[in-house]
Amino acid sequence: MVVDELGLVRVGEHITVFIPATQTALVFRVRSRANAGGEVLNYGPLPIRPGTTLPTYDGGSVTVPAEGVLPARSYTPVGVSFPMPGAYDPGDMWYTTEEDRDRLFHVKMYVHPPVVRVDLQVPVGVTQGRFQRNRVTVGVDKDFGFSRGYAETVHLPAVRYGYRFGNDTNLNLRTFARFVYGEYVVEIPRNPELVFDILVRRVPSYWVTLPVNFADPAIESALTRVYGTKGFPVLRYDQRDEAVDEYRKVIASLRL
Repeated sequence: MVVDELGLVRVGEHITVFIPATQTALVFRVRSRANAGGEVLNYGPLPIRPGTTLPTYDGGSVTVPAEGVLPARSYTPVGVSFPMPGAYDPGDMWYTTEEDRDRLFHVKMYVHPPVVRVDLQVPVGVTQGRFQRNRVTVGVDKDFGFSRGYAETVHLPAVRYGYRFGNDTNLNLRTFARFVYGEYVVEIPRNPELVFDILVRRVPSYWVTLPVNFADPAIESALTRVYGTKGFPVLRYDQRDEAVDEYRKVIASLRL
């Protein structure tokens, strides 16, 4: 089994982060888990501040009455981050810099009540939900393109993520966030044939697809600074020789 009972990747196994917009993937081997035995974080109310004005699904606006309360028929138009005192960025507990390139946060967020709409902006401010390529933008402020009560992602260093929430009920909702996460110490495999076998799914790996359907330049710039590459191109099974040659070039440029 690649994952444990919490759905987190076991030490010694691989995790693959796929980026749809560029059809590339980052492949990591988990060397260790820094938070082994402490993977559950009961965070508390969602970081929605009292007095904040939010738009509503009915075309108006409403004011947040108390910490973590998502008013009836309202949503957060721009992704919010989760503050934590003492973190590298106290305003965003999941943000790290290129100096932490050997670390990944694999995050599973559970929101109560589970009716709350959830999506992610990567980077913050860029809505990535798309329908029919780029013809229609979707997400918590639309009729579809979101999950409810749950989101899973991998936080890459030097990339700002924003979580959006929506309440399409007629009740004010008192919210609570619970995280199950792994702080992985990782390395990128240096064997191009192994990378190919992982990307064509001949070798087991846990896949996480980033919600990135629009190739924002900030993401590619961050990946290049952090890892020296924007990822391994995902090619077909019958393109093995071409892929292995390309992966050798990617591996030669790696900074991890």
